[in-house]
Formats: sequence, structure tokens, C-alpha cells
Amino acid sequence: MDNDIKIQFLGGSGEVGSLAMVLETDGIRLLFDYGMTPSKPPAFPLPAPPVDRVLLTHSHLDHSGMIPSLCSDADQEIISTKLTGEVANLLHKDSIKIAKMEGYAPPYNLSDIRQAKHSITPVEPLQKENIGDDHEVRFYSAGHIPGSLMFEIVGSRKVLFTGDINVNDTRLVRGTKPVQCDILCMEGTYAGREHPKKREEIEKDFLDKIEEVVTRGGVVVLPAFAVSRSQELALVLANSGYNVWYDGMGRKVSKIFLKYPNRLRSVQDLKKALDRLNFVHSNHGRSLASKAEVIITSSGMMDGGPVLSYMNKLKNDPKSAVILTGYQVEGTNSRLLVEKGKLDFYGVVEDVECEVQYFDFSGHAGHSELIEFAKQCNPEKIVLMHSGNRKALADPLKKFAEIYTPNDGEILKL
Repeated sequence: MDNDIKIQFLGGSGEVGSLAMVLETDGIRLLFDYGMTPSKPPAFPLPAPPVDRVLLTHSHLDHSGMIPSLCSDADQEIISTKLTGEVANLLHKDSIKIAKMEGYAPPYNLSDIRQAKHSITPVEPLQKENIGDDHEVRFYSAGHIPGSLMFEIVGSRKVLFTGDINVNDTRLVRGTKPVQCDILCMEGTYAGREHPKKREEIEKDFLDKIEEVVTRGGVVVLPAFAVSRSQELALVLANSGYNVWYDGMGRKVSKIFLKYPNRLRSVQDLKKALDRLNFVHSNHGRSLASKAEVIITSSGMMDGGPVLSYMNKLKNDPKSAVILTGYQVEGTNSRLLVEKGKLDFYGVVEDVECEVQYFDFSGHAGHSELIEFAKQCNPEKIVLMHSGNRKALADPLKKFAEIYTPNDGEILKL
């Protein structure tokens, strides 16, 4: 049985983006995630072979972005939570709009997106489902965003595919727990990087900075991902008393979240937090929002969306501040802002004079947390993926397991 499991990454093995992994064992073939990298131009994984099931961990585009392309030629069964299916559908439609705006050919059409939505077989954490005669798939909450899953394939050996994980409780979801397995396929987004402080300390520092900016007469702009981060910030700001406006797709995502109270840490807290926001519905609302104290707005990496219109008005105001709360991927507008103090306003690069700050509200496990998670899973073999720095994790993990860092396209026999 030594070689009865084959793994091949179609994307995302050595980078954060375009994650896709094929697993073959005892006559069944499974595809875990099928994402894209929303760069300029977008990057895509290798073509997927025919598979028995698609297992989708969560809705973020680097995991779900190419799922509709699987549905254009053949029927697919896509196993995921219903919440993930709804949010992914929203992001897929938005990705077509963005592709058209930026002059790129969309990789699928609206018909494919509809088909993908109808192909979801909804499951919940702690459920089990048979695959073939001799295998079972078990589902666990990944703690990353509402609805996110880890998948355990149980056959002659146990394989755990983590997707993106967070071991810490946030205001939105509870952290995940290790699962005993023989082979662990683990993400390494934060390989080599620790979260600098505990969540409570980060939130306090974040609110102190907002108070400082508002007191000096400035406006705080919070570029935030529509899925999870904007809702997390709404929860942190819920009792702050500031005049907070929200502009972007996160409003639709929030409505979806509220339909699934079991996937949230507290549906009541999220409802209260959202009730305290002012939502932008029109240009008049955007004008009012630009004079508010705090603006939560998409996109999180500042590559488009309402954030650029606010920044265009505030870029020369040293009293105001833009506060980033997520990881800035290389080549994005927010990375340009952090590294050069400049922003690209649809082709025109300009200096930004307002204050720029970063607070680590990541939904990923940090470096030492990944090591501890892996140890407690107690695997014989670990396959590291979805990381730009796998070596940083591989070295400490070698002490207790065999470590594999395959490249995209390479077939790994375990």
C-alpha cells in the first residue's frame, strides 16, 4: 500500500494563489479547490483532469475562482457548505465584471456560474459521506472564514487537506482544531511569519489609532475584503461610537452570512454590528461617506472598487489615514502603497500623503501555530502547499515527519 496515493498540484503549490490539488487513491480521483490568482492579468491553474468529486474548502477566489470552468463541459459534483456555494457564486459573477473592466477575457460565462451553483452538494462540519466503496470523506470547520472546511479522506490511510486554516477564535468564527491523520496537506501562507500580537492587543491598538486620526480631524479609510474581513471590522467597531460607513460588496456577503447562524460565532453580535453601519447605496451616499469618521470599503488590496474614489479625495490630506488589515499580495495596489507610498489610480500613479498603517487581522494561522497544528495532527508525511516560503516550515517540521514540497504538475507518490 506504500504507493496507493498520488498527489498532483495543478496550481498553488509554491505560491499563495490558484490552489488546486488532485488526489488519486484506489481508483477514485478527487480535486481539492480550483482557484485563480486575481493578478493583472489573472493567473490560472493547469487544466483539471476528469474527477469523481470536487471538494471546495471555501469561497475566496484563490480557492474557488476557476470552479465554474469545470462545469462548462461536464456535470460535476462539488462538495462544500451551502454558505460557501452562495458566496462563491457572488465572487464568480464579480470576477467576470472585473475581467471585462480590465480588458481580460473571462475564463467562463454566466451559464457556467449558474451550473456551478447548482452543482453544490451541501455538507456541514462533522458530517461524513461515502466516496466509492472503500472511502469516506469527513468535514471539519477550518476556522478561516464562515463556511470554510477541512477535508479528511479515510481509506487505507487518512489524508487531511486543510485549505486555509486559523487556529484562533476571531469575532466572526471559532478557530479550528487538529485532526489525527497519516498524510497532512497543509497550507503555509504565513510560513516564516508570526502574528506579532494577540488578537485582543491588535484590536486595542487598531481602535487607538482610529481615535488618534479622528481626534486630529482626519478620515480613516479601511480597505477590506468583502468576505469575512469587512464583517470582522464591523464587529470590532460595533461599540466604538464612530460614524462608520460601509461601501462595497460586503453588504451582500453579510446578508448571506446571517442566513447561516450556525457558521458564525454569534449571529446576534453580527446583526448588531451591521445595524450600526451606514451603507452606501448611491453617489449621494458616497459623498456623505467621504465626510464620515471611518469608511470600510472594498477592494481589500485596493486594485479597484470604491476605495480608489475615497483615496482620490483624501490622498493629499496628512490628517487622514488608510489602515490596511490584510496581507498585501505582491503586485497589488496596496503593496505599492506600503512599499512606495503611491497608488495607481486607473493608470495614473500618484503620491499618497495621508498616513498608512497596517494591523494584522489575518484569518490564517501564523508560523508557530502551523507547526503546532501539524505536530498535533501527528502525521507520518506532510505535504506543504499554498506558500511562498515552504522551506521556513519544512525545516522545523522535518524533526517529526517526512516533508514534501512538490512543484505544480509534479506527481507525488505517497
